[in-house]
Amino acid sequence: MRREEHESYPQIGQNSVLVTDVYLLDLIQAISNLIPLWRRRLEEGLVRLDFAVEIGKKLTPEFQERLFDFLHDQSTPKKHEGKVLLAFSFDMPEWAILEILRLYKQADKIREAIVMYNDLMDQFESIFYEEFEYQFLAGEMPKDEQKLSDILSHYQQSLQTLYEQAPRFYTNRAYSRMYSDSSSSSHLSAKPASKQELYQLLGISQNASTEEMKKQYRYLMKVLHPDSGGSAYLFNLVKKAFETKK
Repeated sequence: MRREEHESYPQIGQNSVLVTDVYLLDLIQAISNLIPLWRRRLEEGLVRLDFAVEIGKKLTPEFQERLFDFLHDQSTPKKHEGKVLLAFSFDMPEWAILEILRLYKQADKIREAIVMYNDLMDQFESIFYEEFEYQFLAGEMPKDEQKLSDILSHYQQSLQTLYEQAPRFYTNRAYSRMYSDSSSSSHLSAKPASKQELYQLLGISQNASTEEMKKQYRYLMKVLHPDSGGSAYLFNLVKKAFETKK
């Protein structure tokens, strides 16, 4: 080793490892920033590495402790823990974080109720994704607590209005926006699907061949399968209609 190299790293011993990769340096720095509570959970395998790294990167020791207490005291789905962390990094008050979690829970319920109706889903995506979630994830929520309360209430009320527009009985209404021109004002019969309705369910022309029908059916069984994030209701609806009329 040249003298100048030796002088640059005087504390490196025989058992030391010199890390020069920028990504690894950031990772090591983030982990070293963790308070003992989080470091212990990481060592015990009780927290994901990527989550622990984000904690170390984004939160001061004080906020790390507050995050730990919040997640310990509040029932928070794993998929939303990152959003809680982000909210703490924005210095949002805990009451607002709870309201945001309620908004996500509310959105899940409403999405399930209106997924079959194009017009309502378009409104939902505009309100929830393009407005609320964009504003939240970008850190653009109001800092003033009264304004913050007002805007969260506005989003909750807007989503609730959509939910109230959804028909309560799916079997009397139209079907998935994934492959149709359905709307909240259109109808399907509650009785077993006719041949014409089967073509409509599959989203194909009545002139389609048997092979085209089977191909579209197999495709829908794949995209609608609950294991792939699809709708169990729609999966069973299409499956039952096809098996009845095939």
